[in-house]
Amino acid sequence: MSSAQALIRHLEDNSLPLLQEVMSDVRATGGASLRYVSESDLQLALYTVLLKVVDVLRDKAGAPEEEQRPDVRAIYLRSICDMMDFIDGQSTYTAGHTQAVVKHVGMIGGMMGLSDPHIDELECAAWIHNIGLINQSQKLAALPRPLTQDELKNARNHTTVGAEMIRPVEFLAHLVPVVRYHHTRFDGQGTPGEPRGEELPLGARLINLADAYQAMLEPRAYRPALSRNDALLEIDKGAGGQFDPKLVPFAHDLG
Repeated sequence: MSSAQALIRHLEDNSLPLLQEVMSDVRATGGASLRYVSESDLQLALYTVLLKVVDVLRDKAGAPEEEQRPDVRAIYLRSICDMMDFIDGQSTYTAGHTQAVVKHVGMIGGMMGLSDPHIDELECAAWIHNIGLINQSQKLAALPRPLTQDELKNARNHTTVGAEMIRPVEFLAHLVPVVRYHHTRFDGQGTPGEPRGEELPLGARLINLADAYQAMLEPRAYRPALSRNDALLEIDKGAGGQFDPKLVPFAHDLG
């Protein structure tokens, strides 16, 4: 039995104990914000990742020997992409949302003339920006009315949850500020003491714009989808307030 096959067998035979151990580690290292994530939601998310890792390793085990060494970073990111598709798919209002935001961010990065590695990093951040939505805030999207202030605060808590989830992951830790501040207004209104303006990471400012634009194009339980022109009008109104005014013009070139 190859080392890859042995690892697959170990993961399959010990999935539940491993899951419980990982959950304990996440709770211990993730910070107080994870108290908002229910045990069942966290278990489902982590188990989805574990199953995907097993699937990827099983594919690798069937590859030529020189290709059998698993790329941990690639496996993790692929698992996150699948998990975000799963999270988005929990509501008919958010299905495909993250994929669209990733596309928008990549397009704007290209229009800005950023390097391919920089765009790859921004797209990676866009994939994981809503990872904190494994908490109860995802269910708020289905409410047939605008959110109250308390509900809005709860929904936006996913930025803190997501940042704490990726903090222990070495190759994602540098994206913690992007995830943490991707809903922070450019003018800093409502978030005293936090970064504002160009102090905010470029990735956070880009995702803020792309996320809001895409959300307006999607229907919600309490409103129909906006037309592209209406969405762009709202984006223009937010220039210098919610959005970086230097990025707003790029929205007009998005599909």
